[in-house]
Amino acid sequence: MGEGPSILIRCDGSPEIGFGHVVRCLALADELRGVHGCQVVFAMRKGPRGFDMVGEGGYPVVTPQGPDRSFDYPRWMTEALDVNDAKALVLDVRDDLRREDVERLKAPGRIVAVLDDLSDRRLAADLAFYPPVPQVPRAGWEGFGGEVHAGWDMVLLRPEFSRSRRDQREGAPTVLVTMGGSDPAGLTLKAMNALDRLSGEFRVVVVLGPGFLHEETLSASLPGMHRRCEVLRDVRNMADVMSRADLAVASFGVTAYELAATGVPAIYLCLTQDHAESAMALVREGVAVSLGTYERVSVEALAEAASRLLNDSAAKEGMRRRTSGLVDGRGAERIARAITEGIERTK
Repeated sequence: MGEGPSILIRCDGSPEIGFGHVVRCLALADELRGVHGCQVVFAMRKGPRGFDMVGEGGYPVVTPQGPDRSFDYPRWMTEALDVNDAKALVLDVRDDLRREDVERLKAPGRIVAVLDDLSDRRLAADLAFYPPVPQVPRAGWEGFGGEVHAGWDMVLLRPEFSRSRRDQREGAPTVLVTMGGSDPAGLTLKAMNALDRLSGEFRVVVVLGPGFLHEETLSASLPGMHRRCEVLRDVRNMADVMSRADLAVASFGVTAYELAATGVPAIYLCLTQDHAESAMALVREGVAVSLGTYERVSVEALAEAASRLLNDSAAKEGMRRRTSGLVDGRGAERIARAITEGIERTK
């Protein structure tokens, strides 16, 4: 444990909600602990894979005790903050914690920070961090007395993405399929079926996350496919895998920003309308194509979009060039610095 202030990070990760929140919170925790000497504790309700990921990072995890029906969310958080003498609370959740609950969690000498949160909770925070998504400026900030940090420089990624760019290679292009930690909508299979319809010479690399929910269907589908797919599991350095790709088909989320950091043009499928709107920030920069919410995208439409980009080297190269400097992978450094500076100001 470090000698710096104690910080409580509240996030969750499960197959139902994905693991993106856990992944980026671990990146922030590593920066807080490794550079600023902070003592970082996680408060989590959903697991167990999310709990395991945090434990593997060397962080203690506080979980609720007792039956769900008697769970008192604000009380649990208050106790976790007090027991750990936390000087900062970082919230990266999409649940029923209310603005008034967050107000109750604030105390003299303690700050609250929110990550990519557009709920009313943000109005009770001292610090709020966002990618430059279009929802932020129009969200309504009346009554907010803290600081908003929004921009490409605030994209929170693991440290390997600050060092990795796409390799310059010759030969057949590689298409990467990556749909997050659990892929609840089965988009991996949709993308593989779309790519299987295409002719031409290219490789397909499929990355499955730690909570992938469709193993049986995938196993049954692979023997009937015309194109061989390389399937990767338990990937430890995603930046390295991405750096070898010429094009990606991905679900929008943290993965989209990772692809931009590694210089890989991408086609997005979006789980929600909110994701589709957020994706437009990258589309407007000319580094990706978004097909919108996945329910409206047929296998044929996805195949056509992939074929169009695969066969247009100039378009891919232009997209790749425009990623340069857009997401530098150092958001964790900036967010950690802002949090520790915020703690210093309360002394």
